Amino acid sequence: MFKAEALRELAAVQTQTPILSVYLNVDPRQHTTDEYRLALRQMLKNVQKAAQPEDIEAVERFIQHEYDWSGRGVVMFSCQRENFWRTYSLAVPVSSHVMVARKPYIWPLAALVDAYGSYLVAQVDRQGVKLSLYEMGELSVTDGYVGEEVRKLKKGRGSSGIAGRRGGAPISGRHEEEISQRNIREAVRATERFCRQYGPQRLLIAGAEPTVAQFRELLPKALNEKVIGTFNIDMNAQEPEVREKSLEILEQVEREREAALVEAVFTAAAKGRGGVIRLADTLEVAHEGRIHTLVIARDYHQPGYQCRNCAYITDQYLEKCPFCGGEFAEIEDATEALVTKVIEDGGRVEVVDYHPKLAEFGIGALLRY
Repeated sequence: MFKAEALRELAAVQTQTPILSVYLNVDPRQHTTDEYRLALRQMLKNVQKAAQPEDIEAVERFIQHEYDWSGRGVVMFSCQRENFWRTYSLAVPVSSHVMVARKPYIWPLAALVDAYGSYLVAQVDRQGVKLSLYEMGELSVTDGYVGEEVRKLKKGRGSSGIAGRRGGAPISGRHEEEISQRNIREAVRATERFCRQYGPQRLLIAGAEPTVAQFRELLPKALNEKVIGTFNIDMNAQEPEVREKSLEILEQVEREREAALVEAVFTAAAKGRGGVIRLADTLEVAHEGRIHTLVIARDYHQPGYQCRNCAYITDQYLEKCPFCGGEFAEIEDATEALVTKVIEDGGRVEVVDYHPKLAEFGIGALLRY
């Protein structure tokens, strides 16, 4: 199970030799293992000029002979010349990507920790709550509360069919509701205790709509603010079904977060402060070290030029570097060189699968200042 501590360890790594970072989607619901191996070979082929041969060999060897193909994603970091090698099998989906830089490309992992790191599914009914804590899509801790059974009385002596003297609800109906409300209040208290102990980042509530609504209404404000979604499921549903439904909601939330990020970039660029779009403008602010978050459409690539001396990147041919006077070399992919610079400068990189605005312009960034 991937832990946040591993993310902090990776963030502190920096090498003199470039690190090969590989993210590979291996979701068995989508493709076969052979198809994923083929996709990996193609990704590695695209960076063979930038990556060290021994790092490419290490990744290929791991996937071919050591990886057990469990989970939905695998992440690998390799710098064989400096004895750095890390692999992580994930229960949550990843977008396939490869990067070469002197620091591990960890921002996709950071985004996964934000999205799936620690979330609680509270399955509720009129008798109690079943609590399931997930970390990166894997079940970690379970607990719950079971109260008094809510039963309808049989008609006859003491029948529930007789309304109260003042025309209220049937006596047994009121009794059932009182038991249900008491159970739900205790279920909320059990959830509060659980959350104080384990501190989940997010909360999902599952069950029949009326009960879910009552449960959520009784939640304290601090927990209500953590609720990111609800879904209908039977209390006796098996754990894999609960996990699948919760992951569907979390994936949707992540897509919405990416869309909001792209909109923030375009809004800031339109206002003329705090953001840029298009490759030329993005390269300019990257040279100044101003990029906080770089946003790129997946499969966006553009050729460019890089100074042999100071590594300044441009999309225009220049005879001499305007900063150091050095000569330029043509490079196949200016965006890849840009991503490397942003990572090494401590910026974030977000690769977005599809957004109509970003698909049109390819690239943009939120700025530090």
